[in-house]
Amino acid sequence: MKPIGYAFLIAQHQLPAVQSGRPALVSTSVNRRVDTEREILFPTGVAFVDTPLGHLEFALRHEGVDLAVIEAALRHIAPGAIIERFRANPNGEYIRRIAFLWEWLNGKHLQAGVNVAGKYIDLFPPDQYVTAANPTRHAGYRIADNSLGDRRFCPVVTRASYGGPGHFESLLEKVATLYAGSRATGHYDRAVQYLYLSETRSNFAIEHETPSASKEERFVQVLRHAAELPQLDEERLVAIQNEAVRDVYSREASYRTRQNWLESHTGRISFLPHPVEGLRETMAGWEAFVNDTRRGVEPLVKAACASFGFVYLHPFMDGNGRLHRFVIHHVLAHSGLISRDLVIPVSAVIMKNIPEYHDVLTGFSGPVTRLWDYRRHDDGPEILQTPGPIPYRYFQADRETAFLGRMIERAIEEEIPQELRFLQGYDIAFRRIDAELDLPQKDIALLIRLIRGNGGHLSKTKRAKFNRLPDDVIARVEEIVDQSFE
Repeated sequence: MKPIGYAFLIAQHQLPAVQSGRPALVSTSVNRRVDTEREILFPTGVAFVDTPLGHLEFALRHEGVDLAVIEAALRHIAPGAIIERFRANPNGEYIRRIAFLWEWLNGKHLQAGVNVAGKYIDLFPPDQYVTAANPTRHAGYRIADNSLGDRRFCPVVTRASYGGPGHFESLLEKVATLYAGSRATGHYDRAVQYLYLSETRSNFAIEHETPSASKEERFVQVLRHAAELPQLDEERLVAIQNEAVRDVYSREASYRTRQNWLESHTGRISFLPHPVEGLRETMAGWEAFVNDTRRGVEPLVKAACASFGFVYLHPFMDGNGRLHRFVIHHVLAHSGLISRDLVIPVSAVIMKNIPEYHDVLTGFSGPVTRLWDYRRHDDGPEILQTPGPIPYRYFQADRETAFLGRMIERAIEEEIPQELRFLQGYDIAFRRIDAELDLPQKDIALLIRLIRGNGGHLSKTKRAKFNRLPDDVIARVEEIVDQSFE
């Protein structure tokens, strides 16, 4: 079997890109296109021109729009070849996309001198991809640029990974209803306060860190003010990073100017983030993406691409993980779909699904790190060659979008209702214990939390805190707590 399309271009030119979809192959065992779990098979008689440009046209026709491979491949295709093909077929859908993308990616004009007739075509077919609701029309090629970002940062998301228009909005409507109900019972402020605290603790716990009370409170305030930040830029991100890192020596004054990397517990390099080369330009594209209010990118897609894109770029030496999860809250707070003082406990749910979270991160970090050439030394890697910005700017964010959608759904369906039920049960238990037993209120509050946290009984180790209380009193408190939370 021989590679064709994107797979051919990657192999032929050793492109610094990870193909987002299954490789296409020419096989003598099929007489029509056959899609398997791992590859796409085409018969030997399939029509294509056996040149780099011909393979690129074939890929766009049969495999979709893979920006990372296209950007890398166009560096090996002479502009003259594109102009010649475009002049021969000026209304061809795929050569129009290629010519437009060459200009879009290079920031230059081909000067083909050809007028395109016919209707506008979408850069990304909307039946296959999540696209910007307000595309920019380019008259020269009669193409509607409905990409999610710009040439500096443009993730790609397929429709197959997304619940579809209206699904995410209905989820956020549900959380608004939950909180509205909690206002009626008087639990709203307490629920929001707890969820901010829970989100903060989970955010640090994911990084295996237990913050001090003062640091915890500072990050709670960072989350609370997410909606008040009109935009995210270098200055604001530096300020948040300074609040998020574990010590004053890890604070940054700007985006990083040296290479960083992550290591596994065995000391092997597990991830090499965006190289320093081009990082500032890519971050400018990321800022434009996250701050955009015109293109109309769906909120879940925007939150997933912006947050995971941030951690893949890793613009600081430390604190990137916490900021990556903060970005989720920032995008949701600015979506217009929920009240700005609400918080959805995404990190709390992620903390309960760490293997799934790890799979998403390594799904990107593993393949992209293999594009680097380096030598390992005791004091870090010696970088011999980088893949450049390409795989970090144009990654396919299907896994990320689907994962974040699941985490938000679980937060709304499980985490928030669970906290509201806890507050309702807590209040019932507190009133009954206070009315029946002569105990200090702070002891009542502590007993309820300890008993609930231990499955309905006060543990032997915690019993020592209440030695002055008879066993029958403790048993009665346990009984009331059990009944109240039913």
